[in-house]
Amino acid sequence: MRPYAVGIDIGGTKMVAGVLGRDMTIHGLCTTKEHAGRPPSEVVDAVERVYWAVLEQAGISSGELAGVGLSFAGHTHGARGLVLTSSNLPAWDRMPLRDVVAGRLNQAVLLDNDANLGALAEHRHGAGRGSRDMVYVTFSTGIGMGIIVHGKLYQGCTGTAGEIGHTVVVADGRPCVCGKRGCLMAYACGIALRERALERIRAGEQTSLRELAWDQPQLVSGETICEAARRGDPVAQDLVASTGRYLGIGLATIVQVLNPDTIVIGGGLTGMGSLLLGPCMESLRQNIHPVLWGSARIVLGQLKQDVSVIGAAAMVLGDNDAATQDMA
Repeated sequence: MRPYAVGIDIGGTKMVAGVLGRDMTIHGLCTTKEHAGRPPSEVVDAVERVYWAVLEQAGISSGELAGVGLSFAGHTHGARGLVLTSSNLPAWDRMPLRDVVAGRLNQAVLLDNDANLGALAEHRHGAGRGSRDMVYVTFSTGIGMGIIVHGKLYQGCTGTAGEIGHTVVVADGRPCVCGKRGCLMAYACGIALRERALERIRAGEQTSLRELAWDQPQLVSGETICEAARRGDPVAQDLVASTGRYLGIGLATIVQVLNPDTIVIGGGLTGMGSLLLGPCMESLRQNIHPVLWGSARIVLGQLKQDVSVIGAAAMVLGDNDAATQDMA
């Protein structure tokens, strides 16, 4: 039994590879951004480079690996090894990423969506341990969800179960990156937070964010908005609070449709703390039937920025009992 696996998280702007043992100890981590905005062939090149780099960093040979797990920020069909679409990387359309990477690395490879693997990681090794029916919500640049039912990862018939970010919360509302209007992701994620901030700056509202955006709107980010909110900027505080309220609507939908015993919330924007989570929890309470108040334990994720890397490796090292895909 080979003792290690490599987990690689392919995000829209950052790629992280880790070497993990069967006890989920991380023996090496390597990060790159060279794939951002690049077509699939160049993303695969970056995967190969970061794979060899992290093995060298960890001092582990490829022959010691049980396989490689790929976490991808987009629609995937894990059982078939396909990336169906990506909102943040160009030109992905039913790309057989699993098999392409397996051929390049000469390794067994598994693939799934980053939220699914975040759910797997938190359920097996993080804040969701011991739960039977758990939902993991990742709240960062975008918003996604992974679902655990009866202790197993639920992927749906096409592998895309859990797309809470693209449920419509406002009919004919704000445009979403998916092409629809009114999606939760158009109101409650890092992309939406930034766009709504720029709209209010352009409308002439007085805010410290204006100093950042005169000629360089790219400097307005979720992080800068959060920092302005912490410093008391009223526009930033209102933006963060409204983001929390929409997230609460999303959580209410989860509670009412799936009735989990635990909801784990992860992702970078959870760092906003009570400025976000206070309005979120109040909105959740306002938008669920009273019979469901308190039915789900709601906790922050424990595995932080490494969650999808851990989930990808865990999938390879025997925690993938729900996966139907074959090792390539």
